[in-house]
Amino acid sequence: MAFVVDTANAVIAARGGRLLEFAEVGAMTGLPLDAIFRRVWPDLTPADAARLTDEYRSIYDAKVIPATRLFRGARAALAEFRSSGLRQATVTGKRAADAERILRGLGVTEIDLYLGGDSAALPKPAPDLALAALAGLRVDRARAVVVGDTRTDMAMGRAAGVRTIQVLWGYERRPLPEADQVVRTWPELRRAVQALVR
Repeated sequence: MAFVVDTANAVIAARGGRLLEFAEVGAMTGLPLDAIFRRVWPDLTPADAARLTDEYRSIYDAKVIPATRLFRGARAALAEFRSSGLRQATVTGKRAADAERILRGLGVTEIDLYLGGDSAALPKPAPDLALAALAGLRVDRARAVVVGDTRTDMAMGRAAGVRTIQVLWGYERRPLPEADQVVRTWPELRRAVQALVR
């Protein structure tokens, strides 16, 4: 999240705008990029929003992607889920192709479906992306779980009628009321997911 805030503020600063606080941007996690810039410039035109988004992505590609690392424990969890026969989707506010490029660049091969903010009509917290993941993976919602670290992730899962698990090592560090379950470690997450989908 710090990368997102720093990148957004670099774009904003170049145009003399009001820099955003970490919590302010964090509360918008999962929303389209232009939502961040509209906090500074509410009357932003679609053309200007597109230009700012392009500037953001240029900086992100050059500086953030090379510095991106997986959380310790993520690789083992993904491998275990795959070996157990679970199908996995990444659902993010980023463009789907960007998410795939980042994860494949990190050597992640266990993801079956990449969905981003450009993959559905409405972004998180609407259910559209979660429902698209269910359809794409051919998984019934009763045997699915949304794992995430933000309020928008949990709200999306709830809206889609899917159980939710909040991890406490991402953006939100306190349990959210929208989460059906909260986990604090990767082993705890692995146990929780396996128990839910049996």
